[in-house]
Amino acid sequence: MVVPELTEDILDLKERAARFVEDEVYPLEQRIAERGTIEPGEIAELRRKARAAGFSHLNMPKDAGGQDLSMVGQVALEEESGKATNGLGFVVADRGPAEFYELATPDQRERFVLPAMRGEFHGAWAITEPGAGSDVSSVAATAVREGDDWVLNGEKWFVTSQGDPGYYLVLAVADGEQTLFVVEPGTAGLEIERVPGFLHDPYLDHHPEIVLRDCRVPEANRVPAGGNEGAKEWFMVERLFIAARCCGAALRCLDLARDHAVERQQFGSPIMEFQGVSFQLADSLTELMAARLLTYHAAHAFDSYPDRKIVHGKVAIAKLYASEMAGRVVDRALQVLGGRGYMTESPVARFYREVRVDRIWEGTSEIQRLILARGLAKRGAAPYLA
Repeated sequence: MVVPELTEDILDLKERAARFVEDEVYPLEQRIAERGTIEPGEIAELRRKARAAGFSHLNMPKDAGGQDLSMVGQVALEEESGKATNGLGFVVADRGPAEFYELATPDQRERFVLPAMRGEFHGAWAITEPGAGSDVSSVAATAVREGDDWVLNGEKWFVTSQGDPGYYLVLAVADGEQTLFVVEPGTAGLEIERVPGFLHDPYLDHHPEIVLRDCRVPEANRVPAGGNEGAKEWFMVERLFIAARCCGAALRCLDLARDHAVERQQFGSPIMEFQGVSFQLADSLTELMAARLLTYHAAHAFDSYPDRKIVHGKVAIAKLYASEMAGRVVDRALQVLGGRGYMTESPVARFYREVRVDRIWEGTSEIQRLILARGLAKRGAAPYLA
């Protein structure tokens, strides 16, 4: 099993991102914790600083204005972004719409992808439905051709990266096949039905429910290739990034718990000297190391393995283990910190709420196990261990 050695360029990027998160993001976290809200102006300023620092759209091809950063490099950046709470790390690991870019027509690249690269707006993915969550094949939204237009009807939940999008990528069934359509805000028939609150609020982006009622979009907004495959690729990338961010979150919580255990005196000794405390942190360190190895190996496979089904399985392993690991590590950290960890001013308290969703979104732990069980039945264990 290959675990890549990080190049000097990637190590430099990782170190710069770590400093940015510590210097710019941690203070903002505390201000948000004190007042309980996120102000749009401060996010705009944070985005400006992150772009100026060179963190934006590094994943995009060079001909689109990006740096064509490897998946290993992107995972290194995501790991540092995962150390931030309230979703603020997404500002640092500000990815361009690479999956859309690969599928888009030249016209769609000009109208949607390149403006997103310039920071004029971003896109939102609308895949999940009330009756289609883990089972993406059961998407019920429809698109019917009428002249030069397509008429979309359906309902989408948990729309990703809502904020203030410049376009929605909507997965619908057209002529019996799952197809992506670009729906622009303000299009007649597109409505935001509700913006639900979540356990992890306040958070950088919202995840609203939208409804499409006879929503008419031109043929030029139909993504001609790979609707279902494009969605699968996007899910695979997001799962790998979730694994990386879980490693970052777990490391920050482990460090906070370790520092407290070394400094906190009870019964005349630092509590780190009590095995009931130190063994919990030792377990956390062990699990975190395993999760990081799995995640970076999956990133290496993404960059270099030709068989995408095997890569899909390796990513599922990383996402499954890292997301469940983070839950355990954060829980132990809170226990070690005691009452201090339970206060809202504590990053550990925020992570306790936030990492829970990583076992759910972009494919539940159960779905990752299903992917692995089916792959194991078809191919055996050896390809996944290579």
